[in-house]
Amino acid sequence: MKSTILKSGLLALALTATISSCSKKEEGFTINGNIAGQKDGMVYLEFQDGDKNVVKDSAKIVDGKFTFAGKVDEPLRYSIKLKGQEFGRVFVLSNETINLVGHKDSIFNAKLTGAIQDSIYMSYYKNEFTKIQKIAGPVYKTSDSISQSGKVKLTPEQKAMMDKRWADLQKLADDLTFKFIKSHKDQIAGALVLDDRLVTYGTPEQVKEYFAVLSPEVQKSYFGKKIKEGIALNDKTAVGVAAPEFSQTDVNGKVVKLSDYKGKYVLVDFWASWCGPCRKENPNVVVAYKAYHDKGFEVLGVSLDDKKNLWQKAIEKDGLSWTHVSDLKGWKNDVAVLYGVKLVPTNYLIGPDGKIVAKNLREEALQSKLKEIFSKS
Repeated sequence: MKSTILKSGLLALALTATISSCSKKEEGFTINGNIAGQKDGMVYLEFQDGDKNVVKDSAKIVDGKFTFAGKVDEPLRYSIKLKGQEFGRVFVLSNETINLVGHKDSIFNAKLTGAIQDSIYMSYYKNEFTKIQKIAGPVYKTSDSISQSGKVKLTPEQKAMMDKRWADLQKLADDLTFKFIKSHKDQIAGALVLDDRLVTYGTPEQVKEYFAVLSPEVQKSYFGKKIKEGIALNDKTAVGVAAPEFSQTDVNGKVVKLSDYKGKYVLVDFWASWCGPCRKENPNVVVAYKAYHDKGFEVLGVSLDDKKNLWQKAIEKDGLSWTHVSDLKGWKNDVAVLYGVKLVPTNYLIGPDGKIVAKNLREEALQSKLKEIFSKS
């Protein structure tokens, strides 16, 4: 299986910048900014929390300069954004004196000095993650080359060779990431790297193991609490537990319930029309559906789309003949939130008794598991 540390890794650099050790609560912060090409206007200090970003303060720009002053109870993720622009400079705001220098057309890439907490966190991406990327690049290139980007099935020898390379890469990534978290267990940086690299891309077992390493103070921090909530949510969708019940409407507006599939094996498949890996995996699910549907296997697609026409076109184009549901809320899809889905594709194989049998079965793993199940019946 491809590395849990690597997928979507490049986005981590662009979309996150965070925190480290707990700052003295009695001190405040000062942010002095200098934006070339922007003589006047407004700049905003925005709290970053996924899709719940909130503007906390604003300041006037005078001759390209501005200042924010205030206090945070603990290091948190903020951004500095110009009025009218979609993206700003995301960073870890702690009670420090921070200087920002940038250009109006690339404020998201502005240089920060004095942001010690942010620097500690970003050191993971400048060091450990860079090492992982250097090894990962050739592995991905080799995989795409011999499989012709997934169009050619690997020979047993090629598969064994690639499995070993993926396993070695995974071990390197896990080791480097764990060492960073352990060496920063008393700092928010440890929780942040755990949150960005393992909560989404790792296993529930890894998250629990790494979380236990963090100091009690960090575990009680804002990000520590987020991770703990994620662990609790994972426990509710773990293999062997009853799958949480849900209902949602299909493409025709009919309400479909998970419990409608009681007595059968059903693959609850979270996907989206805009998701490249999902579309690449769809043919594999089609093969499984055709092979085992008559034996009692069902698929229930849950789409994270927000545009019905694109959702329907993808269903038709990919030949997905099973039932599909969505509330067209994108990442805020109620079922995705209920199951704690952080990336797509994600799937859950649920047994006739309503309990989760397996999670994230893709490629050959899906075919193998279904063969194992239905060869016994």
